[in-house]
Amino acid sequence: MYKTRKLFLLCIVAFQSALMSGQVDVTSPFARYGIGNLELQGTIRTLGMGGVSSGIRSNTTLNFLTPASYSAIDTASFIFDFGIDIAGVKLEDNENTFYSSNMNFRHILMGFPIMKGWGVSTGLVPFTNAYYTIVERSTIESGSGDDEDIFEQHKGIGGYQKFFLGSAFSPVKYFSAGINMVIVFGEINRYNDFIFLADNNYFNTRKMENQLLNGISYEASAQFMIPMKENRSVNLGITYSPEYNLKTGYDDILMRYSNLQSSSLAFDTLYFDQTDTTSILPRTIRGGISYNKFEKLTVAADIVYSAWSGASLPGSYGTYTDAISLHAGAEYIPDKYSNYSFFNRIEYRIGCRYSESYSLYNGIQVKEYGITFGAGIPMRRSRSRANLFLDLSRKGSIEETYFRETRIAVGASLSLFDFWFLKAKYE
Repeated sequence: MYKTRKLFLLCIVAFQSALMSGQVDVTSPFARYGIGNLELQGTIRTLGMGGVSSGIRSNTTLNFLTPASYSAIDTASFIFDFGIDIAGVKLEDNENTFYSSNMNFRHILMGFPIMKGWGVSTGLVPFTNAYYTIVERSTIESGSGDDEDIFEQHKGIGGYQKFFLGSAFSPVKYFSAGINMVIVFGEINRYNDFIFLADNNYFNTRKMENQLLNGISYEASAQFMIPMKENRSVNLGITYSPEYNLKTGYDDILMRYSNLQSSSLAFDTLYFDQTDTTSILPRTIRGGISYNKFEKLTVAADIVYSAWSGASLPGSYGTYTDAISLHAGAEYIPDKYSNYSFFNRIEYRIGCRYSESYSLYNGIQVKEYGITFGAGIPMRRSRSRANLFLDLSRKGSIEETYFRETRIAVGASLSLFDFWFLKAKYE
């Protein structure tokens, strides 16, 4: 127990360091639309299984995408889960290839029981990121008859996070209901520069947009467990999230400036509009099923539908459209209690996923395909484990969207489990 507590404190320090120094440097032109690119949702365990969650239920790990699963937490126990990931992206068109990478925190989660069949969980997870840089150089004909070179740079930074506090209760055997209170918060800043390169007598133009969102909503879910012979079972799960109505502060600023920084017109505001309004994020339904053989095999599949056509965001680019994502995966443990082979005790995971973008890029709904791998490595004399995952994905096509993204992400987490409320008989 003492060693587990030391690991818990170490994870808190690592989390603080990630918040202070972690920077998202991955560049994606698809992040220019709406609220940016949606982050992969789930823990390191479920991400290694393709992102499934609806039928996943465990007494030693947390599954925040399906809050009904919290009722499975063991009595007198405590679970802490901290994860990070490293991602690299290759962005290519017909002529150019660009590489970018980042390291960032994936989640910080805690869970504990109130009583048997009643569990509570809380955590912080990333929701979206809006980091992109687009550069273009073009030539136009000026009024004097000479051609002028114009340099365009479009840049975005920021994103949104989710904090949740949830609880689940099992009123009768084989059924559980749960709910998450969700707080969405964050800020996105976008900069669009139009610069004349050849002549300092021209004024350059900068258009800036700042979008600040915050608000509270909820996610409600239920799980149904169907027991079978020989320690087998089937779990059914569904989670519903209504529309998010988020308080929004939106600033739209247009400036001109001179390349001569000593000029009194180095920066001159031409237009400024500050709006306080409400943004609407879509309702979402997630449903799925899993087949389980106790401490041996889990096979699961999920479908997620998001009604983005009803979303509303001020000043955002793009046209929103309803989107579907599909997830499937499996976990296999050769022999969880093997005394002879460490590799037989490892949890091996594999999965795949398919998703559609919520906004149209040049009139096209972008498709993303991914395959995932993972492993759960048990710690000695403990239910704690280190989890690893690998995600390989591709988004867009040069023929339809002019860009293609190939992404590789590697993630790791420590899922610490301890009976903190029991006094040991022997030290």
